[in-house]
Amino acid sequence: MFPLGTVLFPEQILPLHIFEDRYLIMVGEIIDSNKEFGVVLIERGSEVGGGDIRKNVGTLAEIIDSKKTSDGRWFLMVQGTKRIEAARWLEDSPYPRAEISFFDEEQVMPYKAEDWFKIVTHMRKVLAILAELGDDVAPISIEISEDPLFGSFQMSSILPITSHDSQKLLEAASVDERCTLLKRFLETIEETANSRLFE
Repeated sequence: MFPLGTVLFPEQILPLHIFEDRYLIMVGEIIDSNKEFGVVLIERGSEVGGGDIRKNVGTLAEIIDSKKTSDGRWFLMVQGTKRIEAARWLEDSPYPRAEISFFDEEQVMPYKAEDWFKIVTHMRKVLAILAELGDDVAPISIEISEDPLFGSFQMSSILPITSHDSQKLLEAASVDERCTLLKRFLETIEETANSRLFE
């Protein structure tokens, strides 16, 4: 398990620089085998040195590219694959470990295509306003899946929200719940952005 100060979503690509001894050991053990590890958000504490308090719901990450430096550090490119939950944390020996379970994403209720299209359209409008304000945001042309399950994860990964709100999106029990949160966050972001436009 790899606790981070950021949330990783399924389908999201994330670059990582691995330099702490215990995680160098972890990468060394998995790089030639399954190339997978869990990523969870640190609720309190630091990414370096241990002693952190971790969220239990996270995402399984797969190493899709890697480079080892001459001094033993790793530069990884990982992709989130599926949501996981730490059912029980084990002793850090030497890196964090846990017994995990997987979410059954196939059991979610279908979400209407026209409702999903409205959310995607709203997202592009909000991104356009933020870009006009000079914020560093995803381009309005960014590709979002027509499948609300995958698309809601993609959108969750690019919205300019706090890690706490990102965790809420990751933990949402259904696509419907996640989309309800996305609509609420988009409305809040738009209201704040509009107020900045008229300052």
